Amino acid sequence: MRLNKRVGMETIIVSFTFLLLLVVWKVVQGMFLTLQHVLQGTPLQTSGGTSQVDFGHAASGSGLMIALSVGGIFLFAMAYYVIRSYVVGKNKR
Repeated sequence: MRLNKRVGMETIIVSFTFLLLLVVWKVVQGMFLTLQHVLQGTPLQTSGGTSQVDFGHAASGSGLMIALSVGGIFLFAMAYYVIRSYVVGKNKR
C-alpha cells in the first residue's frame, strides 16, 4: 500500500487540532468550575486564612491512563487516515 502524503499531513493536522480542542475544553471547564465556586461561610465567620483549598480535583496522571489516551489518539489518527484514503481513492476512479 502506498502512503498518500497529502492525506497523511491532513491526518496529522486534524489529530493535533483534536488534541488542542480537548485541552481548550478542559481549560474552559476549569474556568466555569472556578467561576461557579461558592466559598464555605462568609468572610466574617472565618478567622484568618485557610490552609487548604476546598474545591477542585487533583488527578494523578497514572501510566495506564496516559497510555490509553495516547493509544486512543493514535487509533483516531489511523482510522481517519484509512477512511480519508479510501474516500480520496474512490473519488479518483
